[in-house]
Amino acid sequence: MKKTTILAAIAIFLLALVVNIGFLPLLLLPFIVLAVNYLFNRNENNPVIQEMKGRSFSSVEEVELAYGKPDSVVVLNATKANEISDIVMSYPERGILVVAGREIPINDITGISPKNLAIIPYVVDECAVVINTKNPVSPIIHLRVGYDMGYAQEVAGQIYDILKRTEATDLK
Repeated sequence: MKKTTILAAIAIFLLALVVNIGFLPLLLLPFIVLAVNYLFNRNENNPVIQEMKGRSFSSVEEVELAYGKPDSVVVLNATKANEISDIVMSYPERGILVVAGREIPINDITGISPKNLAIIPYVVDECAVVINTKNPVSPIIHLRVGYDMGYAQEVAGQIYDILKRTEATDLK
């Protein structure tokens, strides 16, 4: 979303320059777009940033091949329970959660809460479970769970219980 907003702002700025100065900025436009694209892609391809994001999986089978059967699974959307993007798999012995296909260390999670994603809080909109992490690359993870706030609270509670069980076994 940031990338689209910045590119739109650059386009508006260049349009204003064309109107005020003439067609010189039109000749520079391809070079400016390439420079901005390079700056964004340079950070995305950085191996340090990729390592901070964590390992990414494309299917449930891939996760199970790497780590085995999960200790527990939280389903975010019952109609897509077979897809990696709609489940949370816990591996407390390894100290990780696989959330929407991305590996997250359990120790990095700082908070979990349900949230109504509506711009105006009193209208019906999709609900999500928000996971806050210490990771500077992805400090907030939104897990969409549908239109039922009760279900969002239940999912948040299940993930919280997984974290508490993991914390209790770490203390023993």
